[in-house]
Amino acid sequence: MSAFKTARRAALAAALVLSAAAAPCAPVTYTIVSKLSRVSFSLEHQGFIQLFGTLRMAPGSFSFDDEDWKNSAIAVSMPTRSLDMGDATWNQQIRGDDAWAKLFKSPTVGFRSTRLERIDATHGTLAGELTLAGVTKPVLLQLRFNKLGVNQITKFASVGFSATTSIKRSDYGLNAYSDLVGDELAVQIQIEAAAGADGDARNKNAANGVKR
Repeated sequence: MSAFKTARRAALAAALVLSAAAAPCAPVTYTIVSKLSRVSFSLEHQGFIQLFGTLRMAPGSFSFDDEDWKNSAIAVSMPTRSLDMGDATWNQQIRGDDAWAKLFKSPTVGFRSTRLERIDATHGTLAGELTLAGVTKPVLLQLRFNKLGVNQITKFASVGFSATTSIKRSDYGLNAYSDLVGDELAVQIQIEAAAGADGDARNKNAANGVKR
């Protein structure tokens, strides 16, 4: 990329950031950076340790108004095939276990926001509906607004959020091995998004060791 094109892209990105701040009633549409954004969770294993897993986010976008968060909205999906427990053999085992069939019968886990409220400059609450294993329940996330600025690599205007919540898998009909594995999942979400195209949107999102 020429120095002129790089400078031009940086200038456009800076203009987008400034325009977002100057237009309080005009939410900006951001594209999720799918290779970076993740949902991670942990749950207890027989009281010995916490097990950790991740889900990737499918390509998508959302709107965010930096001045008035109530004007923002997000709907995201996470392919169940992207569920990764950190080990290829284990990933295959849980997919071949009838006890988890209800989870993998649904192609995606989905979230749709219903309300975003700002608490202070960097914190808020995000209410919405979570659909897991075909069951939809309300959920409330504690949200942190990390940064709005220009990505130094892509030169796109970008935004980043972190969020946390907890859910009980039994509320979604996922009762497998309840005597061995904890019911409560501690969930952490990291989303980076940009006012530009997601260049990695076509890359595979299956978990390690799992065929597409």
